Amino acid sequence: MDEGWTHVVLEVNGKWIFRFVRDPSNTQLSVEQAFLPLFKGHSPLPIPEIRYSGANFIAYEKIGGVKFSESVFRSLGWNERTSHAAALGEFLSCLHAFPLEHRHLKAAPFGGWDFWEELWPAAAPRLQPDNRKRAEGYFHRALSGIASAAYRDVVTHSDFGTSNVLIDASGTKLTGVIDFGDISVGDPAADFATFYRRFGKPFAEDMAEAYRLPLGDAFWSRVDYQSKRKLFFVLFFALNHGFNEYVPGIVSAIDSQFVD
Repeated sequence: MDEGWTHVVLEVNGKWIFRFVRDPSNTQLSVEQAFLPLFKGHSPLPIPEIRYSGANFIAYEKIGGVKFSESVFRSLGWNERTSHAAALGEFLSCLHAFPLEHRHLKAAPFGGWDFWEELWPAAAPRLQPDNRKRAEGYFHRALSGIASAAYRDVVTHSDFGTSNVLIDASGTKLTGVIDFGDISVGDPAADFATFYRRFGKPFAEDMAEAYRLPLGDAFWSRVDYQSKRKLFFVLFFALNHGFNEYVPGIVSAIDSQFVD
């Protein structure tokens, strides 16, 4: 079905999804295996229900639907967009309030915690000079502005976006959230960031309107920072794990964020 960056994914007989980790030494799978059964009864949207698992895989019945992509979003009316944003905000409220304790649950499980020491050096030499200068200025200002912001770290999906939220073919309802392989501890703003970047701030504001937990200080500055930081992390990950064919596209996406 798909060869992801951290998993190889197989669809079996149109019914089952098997996800095999690429690196069995990574402890993220054990966190996901512990989390999914616990959160299943609390999630307002369907999530994978593990039926089989082992040291390097999990398997669950396929959740119907298609990716909630930009093309799907553009086909929706205002009422549908607002309804879906509210459903996502409600889901994040439940996820971020969920008390998960696991010895391998951590921040930045795949590296990239330090922006200037890890993410910036991977991207800076590849950016257009003018865009590199604007990006550097942006991150200095953003990090300085949010350094003292008060907010509570929570359990985050950490890859919450258009690829891992499913919607039915008619666009009338969200059918599930998948791939909790990046689950970590961090700023709740990170789970708003991809929809903010892909669908725009008004959609993210509708998500936040339905969100029932405190957003913390400088929330939209944190969301904007997280949305841009994510692209730098994806580049960092691609370079460190041999996905070089994606590098030009990621660099182009980063450049596009800083065009004057």
